Amino acid sequence: MKMGKTMVITKDKLQNILNAMPEKIDVEEVFDKILLLAKIEQALNESEQGLGQDWEQFKSEWLSEEL
Repeated sequence: MKMGKTMVITKDKLQNILNAMPEKIDVEEVFDKILLLAKIEQALNESEQGLGQDWEQFKSEWLSEEL
């Protein structure tokens, strides 16, 4: 697990993730979904604060990545 910025998620959002999943779920899938939602929330918050990456720079970097 990476150490770095702390990502925060509310209990309500965590509960929504769990409610949308089947009764039996893979633990790694749960962690992946929680991390993805936390990253999205963090990115939205940073964007609202003007801390996000420039859109044009992001697009050029993303489009130049090998898949």
